[in-house]
Amino acid sequence: MLLDMTISNFRSVQKPQTISFEAVRDNRLAASKVVEISERLKVIKSLAIIGPNGAGKSTFVRALEVLRAIIMADEEMENPLQLLSGTAFAYSPIKGGPAEMVVELVLGTDEESGQALRGKYTLIADRDRIYEESYYVFVGRSRKLMFERKLKTSDGPEIEYGYRWGKMFRGDKKRLKGKVPTGHTYLAAAARKGSSTLLPVYTWFTEELMILPFGLSPISEKTIVTQLRKHPSWKKQLIDFLWSIDITDIRDLRLQEDRLIFVHTNVTQHYASYFSNESLSLRRLASIAIAMFESFTSKRCLVIDDFGMLLHPYALEHVVEVFEASNKHYNSQLFAVDCNPSLLKDGVLRRDAVWFAQKNSESATEYFSLADFRFSQAKRDLTGQLYLNGSYGALPITSEFTFIDEEQEGQ
Repeated sequence: MLLDMTISNFRSVQKPQTISFEAVRDNRLAASKVVEISERLKVIKSLAIIGPNGAGKSTFVRALEVLRAIIMADEEMENPLQLLSGTAFAYSPIKGGPAEMVVELVLGTDEESGQALRGKYTLIADRDRIYEESYYVFVGRSRKLMFERKLKTSDGPEIEYGYRWGKMFRGDKKRLKGKVPTGHTYLAAAARKGSSTLLPVYTWFTEELMILPFGLSPISEKTIVTQLRKHPSWKKQLIDFLWSIDITDIRDLRLQEDRLIFVHTNVTQHYASYFSNESLSLRRLASIAIAMFESFTSKRCLVIDDFGMLLHPYALEHVVEVFEASNKHYNSQLFAVDCNPSLLKDGVLRRDAVWFAQKNSESATEYFSLADFRFSQAKRDLTGQLYLNGSYGALPITSEFTFIDEEQEGQ
């Protein structure tokens, strides 16, 4: 499970910023919305970043996309770090400096102590080279090095790295030293060779992390068709899900090669319509539903950018409720990014699951948690209104604007 992620010098983020799934200790918050890893650690199931347009809410999603793409890059790819091109913080005094991305995962519990077992992976790189890469495992306050790879020299055409491995590391060491290309990660190289230490982290990126596309393209349609062929029973589940949001005239789904057909029916008539001909909101809902079904049957970290795009606020709340109610066996997580304050409605998300994004005076994005603000049980239903009244910040500051047709004014 994703515990937290920290990024710096990436897109709109300048100084290190962290989004955390770690639940705060507060008996007033719903216990059903967290997973208890150990006596001291609980992890949030559903989390959202909220804020105005252009505030940098999606930066963490882009960081996860880039980091995953670098790690999953084909071994034959010359330099996957080119994916970092243009991502450095634009106003940084050091132009083009390296971005830093740190992901901390919960890997289970330590058999001896019963405490949470956590892995922390760090990558510092620009579009030309990796400056530092490391992986540590934590049990309580104990920190144990698994591996560290640091840039020693980059004078001339040759780039040399220094390596360190901890005693508990299991996997290829010296045989890979000097053989991992400058733009590729040691994490991927060792995991592909079967390193039992790094496979869980590599698997999280390659299998568990699921970043949902917007759900409107042929690629999204193909994904839905693939899953419905693989799980025929999901056809009825999808129809029932749409009915639960008051879309009640869809009575059947048909598959034709890589195309999805919705069959609409009223009392006396019916008609068939391709996925591409349906409303944007229906296509979006179908894509989200199939992604959720996958997270209900396999362990996933489902990331949805522009979560509320094309969706009614009640439908948005309903999607979160469905995720929470059906996410029973695999402890999957939902990471949503949106500007819709309906997610602040009491009972939809825990307070420590709501993060705000806003830009400071240097046009850099800062993130802060709703849990940082004091609240009382008597006023918990007013969170959304308090946000709209400006109590938490992260609101657009609007000003007067009137279009002036200069061509007409000059006549």
